Amino acid sequence: MRYYARKKQIAESNNAENRNKNVCALAVAKVLGVDGATIYLHTWDDLARAIRSMWSFRSVKSAIKLKRGDTIGSIRKRVDQHFKDNEHKGIFMYAVRVNGHVILIGTKGQTWVDTAPKKRDRREVLEIYGVYAALDNPIKMRMLKRFLKSKGWFKEEGVNQ
Repeated sequence: MRYYARKKQIAESNNAENRNKNVCALAVAKVLGVDGATIYLHTWDDLARAIRSMWSFRSVKSAIKLKRGDTIGSIRKRVDQHFKDNEHKGIFMYAVRVNGHVILIGTKGQTWVDTAPKKRDRREVLEIYGVYAALDNPIKMRMLKRFLKSKGWFKEEGVNQ
């Protein structure tokens, strides 16, 4: 059954260049440096698997008191407050699932990645997960260091280059 579901997702993909990965999930994965971690990026589960390859990825739905009917616009202040209360835990980004789409939100509630932006965002939030640096996992920390170096965002101190 999964085979036919995946075939349908590939056929209906909104990415003409790579039908295995939808545009919004791929954009989020690229920002997080995990776009090559999985073959497919069609569903929330595909994206979660890719993100978990380098980061810790946990639901913050109850922590920000998400209620049915909450929209992207209505949760921004709660996201900011959640970060202020939990920044010592390594959280640095939030992945938000709305109907048929995924958005990456920063720690102050600002939109980082949205391939279908809205001026007044009234899309209902279905899931919200925090993206954390896996500080206690040396393998993921090495992957993070490699990713940051590839972007030019990390330079080792005390090493002649």
